[in-house]
Amino acid sequence: MQLRAATGLVIAFVIASTAATPAVNALADPPGATPAPTTRPMIAAASATIGIDLRLPTPGPTPPPTPTPMPTVMLPAPTPMSALARAADYVPPITNERPLPACKYDVDVPTTYSSLDDWQITMVDPTYTVPDTYAPNDLVSAAPAGFYSGYEVRSFMLPDLTAMASAAADAGAPLGLYSTYRDYETQVYTFGHWVGVLGYGQASLGSARPGHSEHQLGLALDFTTGSGGEPWAYYNFARDTAAGAWLSANAWKYGFIMSYPYGKSPSVTCYGFEPWHYRYMGRAAAADIKASGLTLREWLWLRQPGLGPRADRLLVFTGE
Repeated sequence: MQLRAATGLVIAFVIASTAATPAVNALADPPGATPAPTTRPMIAAASATIGIDLRLPTPGPTPPPTPTPMPTVMLPAPTPMSALARAADYVPPITNERPLPACKYDVDVPTTYSSLDDWQITMVDPTYTVPDTYAPNDLVSAAPAGFYSGYEVRSFMLPDLTAMASAAADAGAPLGLYSTYRDYETQVYTFGHWVGVLGYGQASLGSARPGHSEHQLGLALDFTTGSGGEPWAYYNFARDTAAGAWLSANAWKYGFIMSYPYGKSPSVTCYGFEPWHYRYMGRAAAADIKASGLTLREWLWLRQPGLGPRADRLLVFTGE
């Protein structure tokens, strides 16, 4: 009872003292304020008397407000253009206006575009070459298109090959395949065989040196008739067979272009006339090539940036 009474008296005394100095908060001075000289000693004495600390802690600096986090918006990753989408819809732009190089059969210039994804603009001819390690990783059997299962093509061209084979058969011109993908080692043997038969000069006009063949790209097809046989056994496969004639008139509609056409082979294409040899370019690009009137080599050359420094040292350019 005595402690409670004393406490009451002290508190009343403190309140009265505080009221006498209304301009200063004796319990908690605002930051930067100067406390009244008599307030804090009174509170300290009262605290000592009753054994209870009546002082409030001086507040520290006010912490900054915690920012409200912005909501995270997850945007879908851009979908890369698939090889099939490029095949159907894409026409590579022109990037080069230099004259077409003359045909040279004794140099090896690495082609600029040797990535598998650059298949539409990968240029191989007697000069430009892909590495011996170039090998498509998406080869599939041509069996679903109605051909012998041992023939392999790149997967994205299979739908158009299937559609073309079906259309040709419906037109009474069934197609056969004689050659498709050939790796570097197989081309070593193939070219060596023709050198032995024809000699180096003639073989170079009818067979590509290893690394220079469109067959290594997995895009080139040598067609024959539905009954088979060597297509070069005919005087003119495009004229003398229903399959060859149909391909000459319609293959471009399905994305296939004759690489070495009559009248510009070998003067422009660097190889002899091969009416059985077609390279897949995709429907949009094939239509563009057809409309341009250019050979495949000329069309590809227009899309070859960065070849100048090496090519200029090695090649003699045609044109005026």
